[in-house]
Amino acid sequence: MKTRKITIKGALLSGGIILNGLCINPVFAQTDSSATAPAEVPNKARGGATKFLLAGKAEQSWTNVKTDGSPSSHTFYPDALMLMPLVKLNDRLFLDAQFEIDPNQTGGASINLAEMIVYYRACNALNIFAGNFSPKYGLYMGVMDDFTNRYGTGPIGMNRGPATQTGIGIQGGIQAGYTKFNYQFYIANGPQLLIDSTTQGNGNQTGKLNYDSYGDNNNNKAIGGSIGFLPLSNSNLQIDVSGQVAAKTGSLGSPFESVSSTSWAADLNYYHMFSPLMVRVQAEYNSTMTQNKTYPWKSTTDSTKLLVPAFNNQQSGWFVGATLRLAGANNRVLSNFELGGRIGGYIPPQYTGLPTTPAVWGENPEQQTTVCLTYWFTWKTPLNFSYDVVKMTNGPTVTSYTARLIYFF
Repeated sequence: MKTRKITIKGALLSGGIILNGLCINPVFAQTDSSATAPAEVPNKARGGATKFLLAGKAEQSWTNVKTDGSPSSHTFYPDALMLMPLVKLNDRLFLDAQFEIDPNQTGGASINLAEMIVYYRACNALNIFAGNFSPKYGLYMGVMDDFTNRYGTGPIGMNRGPATQTGIGIQGGIQAGYTKFNYQFYIANGPQLLIDSTTQGNGNQTGKLNYDSYGDNNNNKAIGGSIGFLPLSNSNLQIDVSGQVAAKTGSLGSPFESVSSTSWAADLNYYHMFSPLMVRVQAEYNSTMTQNKTYPWKSTTDSTKLLVPAFNNQQSGWFVGATLRLAGANNRVLSNFELGGRIGGYIPPQYTGLPTTPAVWGENPEQQTTVCLTYWFTWKTPLNFSYDVVKMTNGPTVTSYTARLIYFF
């Protein structure tokens, strides 16, 4: 194929048939001694070029939950089955998809498309992608999953920013001496502002952002991205800043079309082996600020009362965690245990000029403390035992004990 490329280039540069003919002859001379060798079929697939891999995970848990003032409850539960087909079409073109089957405790299950992305590898430092993707936003949503999250349960302040969206973008990594940078920039349909003109009280979800829709509700596009810095030559430390800006989140033509929203996050991920002890430290802070808006709907029973009083639509979350593992211990069983601890919090939006209760969307500030012990049967089969306490301001304290087994394949 190399000589074929030279042939085409030579024909274009010469602008004549003679040079083209001279270049074609060597092609057959190198591949077939016959002067009448058949021409190659256009766009013919090369043998072995396409490769397919089906990865995935299965997750099962047991949870005991105790809420202040209520009896405890416990249950076994199949958390999820995720299938991740990965296709290599050739050396430059790849397809990545994720389908998750989520069981319902009352019966049945739903199938959700988590991701479906086409990647084109333009060069070592640049990949172009398009499709339904999870943008790099913070550490928990951008890097962590059930495998890299060693705390058994999710942090309460996460999963509230930019989630899976549809769009196009670029990403890659750059070597800069001993240090490295990675990046991702994208344009997507963006979040959609939720409007509820009927529900009264703190059950009203007006002002929240929805990322689940595949389509766009207006003619604006969100712009987002992240930049990561790895200052150490061994890449043990990574510091990231990421975010997204949507100038319009409301439906096209509605009074709320121009309500804007900005999200940003900063995170840290550190790993080092202090033989025989392996230490990991992880932290994140994120914030979403949606333009303040007074929504003009009044109660049908009291025309002077707004269904949604004015509120400051800003929310933030954070966590700091660390894990310890005697990975270098001579005892194999002991080396497979990993102890993790994490603290975190979440601050939701607040009503303007009103007491802390009722809370916007039924959410009060929360603080979380988590301790987790993990046993690694193999590098892809962790068993978590976690203790989790969530304290809510002007609300109950929820304590949970969880045992969770994950199998990756």
